[in-house]
Amino acid sequence: MSPNNPDNMAEPSRKIIIDAITRMLARREHSVAEIIKKLAQKDISEASALPIIGEFSEANIQSDARYTEAKIRSCMARGIGPRRVKAELSQHDISEAMVDNALHEVAPDWFTLAREVRDKKYGLTAPEDFKQRQKQMQFLQYRGFYQSHIQYAMDGD
Repeated sequence: MSPNNPDNMAEPSRKIIIDAITRMLARREHSVAEIIKKLAQKDISEASALPIIGEFSEANIQSDARYTEAKIRSCMARGIGPRRVKAELSQHDISEAMVDNALHEVAPDWFTLAREVRDKKYGLTAPEDFKQRQKQMQFLQYRGFYQSHIQYAMDGD
């Protein structure tokens, strides 16, 4: 085994990368950017990981579209609105077109979700004064809802 032979170095590295990606994807969906970041923490370079990640994508084992839909559903279950969903997905290098397509597929009712989030946190009664109303609206804004969703959650129309 010569140290100058790239085949001897490539195979163990390839196996390690494949095993790491397989373990990640066995637990849950991951974006390409997330896989690269996690592999970098294991001192695996992006250049050596990308071709293998490409193979996983071509075999439809890894899919950014599936990851995007799963992330949207996860965020909805946690009461997070569309603005914050888009921000979280952009951190994973998911294109805006892919996000819009996934939002169309999932078809969430952001108005109802905003109302449910508000009711869960503050109860069914309307805020008593301006200060409480502002606090509740600020909370929904922090959660990532747009103004129209917040108005619906506060007023019901």
